[in-house]
Amino acid sequence: MSFKILIVEDQALYADQLEMLIDKLGYAHLATVDNSTDALMVVNRQAPDLILMDIHIRGTHDGIELADLIHQDKLVPIIFITSLQDDLTFARASRTQPVHFLLKPFSNIQLQRAIELTVSKLHETEPASTKMEEWENDFFSDEHFFIKTRQRLEKVAINEVLYIESDGHYTQVHTAHKKFLVRLSTTKLIQKLPETLFIQTHRSFYVNTQKVQSVDLEESIILVGGQSIPLSKRNKDDFLKRLNWI
Repeated sequence: MSFKILIVEDQALYADQLEMLIDKLGYAHLATVDNSTDALMVVNRQAPDLILMDIHIRGTHDGIELADLIHQDKLVPIIFITSLQDDLTFARASRTQPVHFLLKPFSNIQLQRAIELTVSKLHETEPASTKMEEWENDFFSDEHFFIKTRQRLEKVAINEVLYIESDGHYTQVHTAHKKFLVRLSTTKLIQKLPETLFIQTHRSFYVNTQKVQSVDLEESIILVGGQSIPLSKRNKDDFLKRLNWI
């Protein structure tokens, strides 16, 4: 099956450059759109394998906000392409965990390498990951769930999970003895686990409340299984209430 690439770019010159390079590299050009509304429609109709996304686009959302919306339901890698060089834009974009960040003007070789490195990385990690469609309800019970790694199913006790971390297009499941990499959105995984056991402490982290060792309120750091987990201002009150500490 062809590797499908969606272009989200509102400048015709750059859009043409992207389309020509995709064709040259032999990938499938899924569509080119210039606004957030049309981009969401394309993604919901047929999820691309990669998105080349300008940050400054037309529509209700900019490229960074659009990336957040897409990642709520679909694990699609994104390469940001922008002329914006300020630190705030880079910090906002980094929080969506893009696979690459290219500044305009860019050369064809820069773009080509970014795409090919992304494709290569996805092909390397896919066999060891669990695909979304393989996560059926039969893989979960009240006490454990199974993680598929290559040709093995490993049983993981839910109460042994220390914390769960969003890792771009994957989710990391951390236990005391092992880390698993799962190709499933953190939101979807959390929905399958006991809501009374796990709580969000940061945009990218959920912790097992029974495994919390200490909380540094000054530094906003939680110690779980010897690991330091960030505690955001947004999640602080809910977290402390769950622990009955306020």
